[in-house]
Amino acid sequence: MPASWLADAVATFGDRCKAKLAGPGEAEAAIRAPIEQLLAAAGTQLKLDVVPHDEVRDDDRGVRPDYAISVGGAITGYVEVKKPGANLDPESMRGHNLRQWTRQKDLPNLIYTNGTEWRLYRDSEPVGNPVHLSGGPLRSAGGKLTAPAEFEHVLTNFLRWKPAPITSVIALVRAIAPLTRLLRGEVLDQLEAENRKIKAGARREDQPFHGLARDWRHLLFPTASDETFADGYAQTVTFALLLARTEGITLADAGGLHAVGTKLSGQHSLMARALQLLTDYVAEDFKVTIDLLVRVIDAVQWPKVRAGRRDTYLHLYETFLDVYDPQLRQKSGSYYTPREVVEQMVPPRPA
Repeated sequence: MPASWLADAVATFGDRCKAKLAGPGEAEAAIRAPIEQLLAAAGTQLKLDVVPHDEVRDDDRGVRPDYAISVGGAITGYVEVKKPGANLDPESMRGHNLRQWTRQKDLPNLIYTNGTEWRLYRDSEPVGNPVHLSGGPLRSAGGKLTAPAEFEHVLTNFLRWKPAPITSVIALVRAIAPLTRLLRGEVLDQLEAENRKIKAGARREDQPFHGLARDWRHLLFPTASDETFADGYAQTVTFALLLARTEGITLADAGGLHAVGTKLSGQHSLMARALQLLTDYVAEDFKVTIDLLVRVIDAVQWPKVRAGRRDTYLHLYETFLDVYDPQLRQKSGSYYTPREVVEQMVPPRPA
């Protein structure tokens, strides 16, 4: 039997879904607010401050799930909502749903739901079995909707997620590569959204990512495509944040990304300025993914990752490209350089 608070919350969720689905509009959009309220109710029970960051719906933007969820002010996970009755089995997905799943599946903490079926994933792996709410379809169940006791475990595991300490190169790469890919996709989506605004009459110079891409081409790669810029943006932000951790900077306590850049500027002026330029003028909703990246990178324990190896940086990037984009690695010619060669390339530090 589920706890009484959960039974009440699910019954209320059923009533709200029934009322919303009785009105006009898309079924998927109709159940999003009730899902938001259900998660908030679970947060109240767990004494957690749960805030959903509702993404603006745009069928052309297939990267981000519907919600980013923050708990206590820190981005904790994502929720992707499908219309009631939709098939959530990845093996059965086709077309847009499959493309979306492929881009979202390796997020560190992700819920897929159609309102009555709930699936929790961590780094593309399912956590337990899917949980099904009973009592009938959402259009008619209302307060008769019920949940098994396992549903509480799904909600609790999701809302209490924290990044695990990262102590090895492999663990680091597995943590940051998916988020860097997501960030790259978001940049492309932002550029496409700005292109639509420009075609509709907006001024090109008022579009932040077009300005960044223009400066990127002017300073570094005159012939760079939007795809090249998006890739460079995502990797630069990721490795600037990682560089800050290698210098012992706690990102969450730094006072924002501009302040992180300021702290880096003493010894790493180029990366520091790049981080500031690339993040100072982007919209707040775009920063949701960067905030999750910050939280994950803050879990990096660099002394343990390095473990005394002088070639850790090269080994890290080699391994990163293998996971992030194997084709890009082949195209860039990146390869692993053995320690003996690195020692000849990198002069020893003064004692």
